[in-house]
Amino acid sequence: MRVQDAIRTHLHGGQRLLTPGRAQPFTVDRMDSDGIVLLLGRGQWPTRLTWECLEGLIPYLRDLGGEAPIGGRHQVEGNPGTLDGYLKECIKRTTAGWVAVVLKTAAIVEVVGDRPQRVRLRAEWR
Repeated sequence: MRVQDAIRTHLHGGQRLLTPGRAQPFTVDRMDSDGIVLLLGRGQWPTRLTWECLEGLIPYLRDLGGEAPIGGRHQVEGNPGTLDGYLKECIKRTTAGWVAVVLKTAAIVEVVGDRPQRVRLRAEWR
């Protein structure tokens, strides 16, 4: 199964989700042929993540043994070996916490641990 298919199966436009840890709300704005648009932060800033970027998460996590820290940093450069580090190659905005919840809701990963929280590929994605 593709990441896009899992996300389209489990999420829909207008769906409200909560970030891990702080439980801050955000919204799935829409999905189209290019990717998914999330509305993030207090300002509900539209943030597009392409399907190509999201599909690349699976081999990235597999290369790390199926698990990586979420590692969100409010800097342009991501922390290597983290979900944030991978995502910053696609978009120069902090998105790792939100994307972790999207992937969890789509039954692709589990969010594990306290601090630092990590994403772990579910068995069927390994």
